[in-house]
Amino acid sequence: MALLEQQPASPIATPAPVVPQRHDAGQSLTAARVVAPDIVYEAATHSASEPLHDTISDLPPPLVGELTLETDQFRGSLCQRAYVQIRKSLITSTIRPGHKLILRPLAAELGLSPTPVREALLRLVSEHALELDERGSAVVPVMTLSGFRELIEIRGDLEARAAERAVQHASMEQIDQLERINDRCVDFYERNDHADMLDANASFHRGICKAADAPLLLRMLEGLWTRIGPLYAMGFDKKLPPLGPAGHPHRGLIDALRRRDVEAARQAALVDVEYGNQILEATLLRS
Repeated sequence: MALLEQQPASPIATPAPVVPQRHDAGQSLTAARVVAPDIVYEAATHSASEPLHDTISDLPPPLVGELTLETDQFRGSLCQRAYVQIRKSLITSTIRPGHKLILRPLAAELGLSPTPVREALLRLVSEHALELDERGSAVVPVMTLSGFRELIEIRGDLEARAAERAVQHASMEQIDQLERINDRCVDFYERNDHADMLDANASFHRGICKAADAPLLLRMLEGLWTRIGPLYAMGFDKKLPPLGPAGHPHRGLIDALRRRDVEAARQAALVDVEYGNQILEATLLRS
């Protein structure tokens, strides 16, 4: 198993962090797991003589009759379960860039056999939410500044389009729900509770897409959020900047939805995206 270079940021209480150290090639370590919601990492190296079966590519095929192979449909549902949980961990900033997702301990944490978890990881690799290192392990990508700027430009376009459609399709009940979610988001923000704030923020933006009756747009945005989420985790040790007199940028979007003002909703969505981008870019520049 590969030694993690960094410990994953965890929004909840976790066991004491494991400090990675250098070791000789032939020295084996006792595995030490760091468990976070929906996902697990293993901070340990393997002996040079020990076969490596925790990468995606090197794992032997499952035995005939294994639970996940009883039917293709059941296997697919287990793969979907693993996919959804790992993806959620990316979106909600449970994982930091550069962390490896070790197959067998991850499967154990999810309560699944390695086969559907491997398929879920490969699916996320194909979507560019994860990438494979030279040993076949799934890794959270490290974002470059130029890559980040390209991503946020695309995200701004999609978030603005979702806001426009929400003006046209959102019910008053949905707008009220968005306001309640934003109240929670602001409360967590003011308490500098990064993890819960980001969870509420993801719920808010997902709610905008649902109110917009735009499932394809939501899917596209979620693909971008899987790349953005881990970046937020890099700044969990920093205090969030104070909100201005107008409050959280979500406020302007909610007001525009209530007035059914398409252009105001579009501009409010862009302001919200830019606010988050400034925090993230500052984090990238510090790293």
